[in-house]
Amino acid sequence: MLTLVSWNIQYGKGVDGRIDLRRIAETVHKDGLPDVLCFQEVSRNYPSIDKGADQVRELEIFFPDYEPFFGAVHDRSGRKGEARKQFGNLVLSRLSPVQVLHHLLPSPADPEVKFMSRQIAELVIPANTTDLRVMTTHLEFFSEIQQLAQIQRIREIHEEAFNQFHNPGKDMQYTPFELVKRPEKTVICGDFNFIPDSTPYRKMTTSFSDKNMNLVDAWKTQQEGTVHPPTCGIFDLKQWEIGPHCRDYFFISQSLVKKINEISVNTETDASDHQPIRLVLDV
Repeated sequence: MLTLVSWNIQYGKGVDGRIDLRRIAETVHKDGLPDVLCFQEVSRNYPSIDKGADQVRELEIFFPDYEPFFGAVHDRSGRKGEARKQFGNLVLSRLSPVQVLHHLLPSPADPEVKFMSRQIAELVIPANTTDLRVMTTHLEFFSEIQQLAQIQRIREIHEEAFNQFHNPGKDMQYTPFELVKRPEKTVICGDFNFIPDSTPYRKMTTSFSDKNMNLVDAWKTQQEGTVHPPTCGIFDLKQWEIGPHCRDYFFISQSLVKKINEISVNTETDASDHQPIRLVLDV
């Protein structure tokens, strides 16, 4: 089995307003350590966040058996000799990835809103019986124009990988042109910032020309007929005046639907404004 956890940790800021990465780590340990951890909203060296701490390094210490892969949505510097200010998504994996890719997502002009750059990380993870393509992201919140463009790009990346898998290029071993297949079996997780049955949700799950490429909501597949449990707004009603609702998902390729063993949400922790979600696959 392969267990994945996705969590927007809000750089460790709990509902009490206190930043404490130890609480994040303790929650994950208490729930049972997964094979792959996908954290969104991780900060490095921002003076206004956690006193400028390198949260990637701190989380490495809390999870010593994991290999870190950080995808910065932006990478900024003041002057030579200063630590670079970064913010983005962190993947911690107990299984060493065969390949890691970072894709910048589009942010078309939308002058009515504030926004920041977004990216999606892609890792080829060797499971027990097969390789998986695991992707994690955090989509735009303030602009649906940008959010829809980002979903379109994710779908293009997914389709590109699927076609490369079935029509691989030439292999030149021991060189940068060595062929590494991007598996068709795919898990895409994260904070998507859209609610179930919204226009962006429907766009994410729209059928492809080849049904084997289709991305399906793992919760709806496993828990048919039940509503999504809330993944944010349970405890933090200042940020989420609408109350408890779902914004975090696991979308999986059609080929993994029958491999779902469990999907769940920890609705008890208030260590962030979001809740950790867990997916267990029989692979």
